[in-house]
Parts: sequence; C-alpha cells; structure tokens
Amino acid sequence: MNESRIPVKCGTVRGIVARQTRVKPHIHRRIGTEGVDFVRCRICGDHHRVISGRHLSKHGIDRLAYMDDYHLSPDQLIAKDFRTLRSSRPGFQPYGKSDWIAAIRRIYRTDGNVSPKYLQAKHRHIYNQARWIFGDFNKALQAAGLDPSKMRARVVWDNDRIIAAIRRLRQQKQPLYAHYANTNHTKLFASALTHYRSWPNALAAALPKSLVPANLLTPIQILRALRDASGDVRHSLRLQAEFYFGSLSKARAAVRKDPRMRSGWSSEKILTVLRRMHRDRKGLGYGDARRQATRLVTAAEAYFGSLGRALDAAGIDPNLYFVHHKWRKSRVNHA
Repeated sequence: MNESRIPVKCGTVRGIVARQTRVKPHIHRRIGTEGVDFVRCRICGDHHRVISGRHLSKHGIDRLAYMDDYHLSPDQLIAKDFRTLRSSRPGFQPYGKSDWIAAIRRIYRTDGNVSPKYLQAKHRHIYNQARWIFGDFNKALQAAGLDPSKMRARVVWDNDRIIAAIRRLRQQKQPLYAHYANTNHTKLFASALTHYRSWPNALAAALPKSLVPANLLTPIQILRALRDASGDVRHSLRLQAEFYFGSLSKARAAVRKDPRMRSGWSSEKILTVLRRMHRDRKGLGYGDARRQATRLVTAAEAYFGSLGRALDAAGIDPNLYFVHHKWRKSRVNHA
C-alpha cells in the first residue's frame, strides 16, 4: 500500500511535520550581491531590499531584538542600491548618521520644532531615516545632542517666542509674506494672529520699521521692476524683494526662472512696439489700440499708468491720436 495515501492525524509528530511542510513559504531570492542589491534575512534566508518590521513580525521578533541576536546595525538592514534609489526622490538629503544629525539640527534652528508629529507632517523622510539609521527616534535625537523629552513637550507660543521666531526667519533670509508663513510655519502664523490680530502687526512688533515695506507690491510687480531696473536697485525695491523672496539674490534668480519674465511685457518692449506701430502708421487711438492690440494697451496701463503716458515716453505726441473736440453752439445774430 502506498504510504502517501495513508491518512495522517494532525496530533501526531508526523502530522505536525507534514503541516509545517505544507505551509512553508517559498524562499524568495534576488539576483545580485548581498548588501548591495539585496539583504538576506538571517532567519528564513529570504532576499529583500529592506528587512522591515513587517517581515520580522512573521518570525515573531522585532527589529531591535533581531539586530541584537545577529549583531547587526540598522544600516545593514537595507540594501545599498535601495538607499541610492530613495536618495533620488525629492526632499531626500541625508545618507548617513553625520548627515542626518546635520539635517535635524538645521531643522531645529529653522523651525524650532523636531517633535515626531511635526517631522512626520513636514519632513517625513527625516523621521523615517532616524528609525532606520539609529533604530529608535529617541536615540537619534540623543545622538544629535537634543533632549527627547523637551523635543516632545508641547510648544507654548507667547509674544517673546513669536518675535524671536520672526527675527530668526529674517536672519535666515526666508520670505515673510503671509501666504508663505501660513504654509511653511503654520503654528507661528496662527499664534501671531491670536496675539497680534494680523500678520503685519506681528512683523511690525518683531522687526524695525526700516525692514518692513510700507506699500506692498505683488510678487509679479517686484519681478518686473527688478527686470527693468538698470544699475543699482533702489532701497524700497530691495525691501520688497527681501520681503517676498528672502533676499535680493533669490529675487533675481526668480526673474531668470520665471517664464512670464522671459515672454511677458517690459517697459522697453512696450516702447519698441509703440514706435513701430507709429512708424507703420497704425491707429494708436485708445479705441483702435484696444481693439487691435489689447495686450499692448493693458501692459502700457500697468507700466505707465495710461496709453497716453506710454506714447509720451516713447517720444510720440499723444495729441496726434487723442484729439479732443470742443463743440460750441453757433452764434445767432438777431436783428
């Protein structure tokens, strides 16, 4: 009689071995070099790019116990090629312990907050790398010289802390307009509204009047003014550029990168087009120009205030196109 057809009782030793043989998972193997293309699980021999906690849960062990049993470092649980692949993603900066420590210290100086909740929301890759490189987030903070209990404590925003944070942003040459502050420094912005009722009031309390622009321009107006500026930039325009872009150099870089600055209107372009149209004897009256060259008229009004002033700046007499008739009643001689 064939032994394979003999029924096996689950309670016997033979039944237990047979059941374990049936449920034994297939060993997955990757092609390449261990440590570079894959890392090998020391328990089951599977090849993975990362020995994750999810995989180790199948063996009933966590990452710390696994590293202690086999004398491994967190860096040995991830393949080198996989680290290189992740490093090409946007926002991924650190590669080792020293790089991570420098990154977390920079975030602490900039934002003043490195709590786990804040990092998961703003710098998720930094938080994930802390766990992989150091094995535990608290150990990572201690390696960076930070007290985990203080970093996890709730931050209380009072007037002094708000003013210090705004001055720190100014020293770091970061933009100070409301939309940027609300997007990148949400708690600071919300606390400033609570204590000072508005973001401009908080800026006025934290910075000298000479550093806060009086009449705020829009970012596109600042870029246009910088593009058209010749020689030294006037002080008022410099303040506007530093307020919206952080520094004058960043604003000039934005002028070179913004496609609207390369293909849009400028004062010189407007004057050139007006002179060409005048030379070709095309109608430059307001009605004719508005119908035939709407964008030109709109740009002239934005840069010069009106089409007539643009014509005058181009060396063209506006009276040639803007004729004002004065109608008078004819005198009736009564006999």
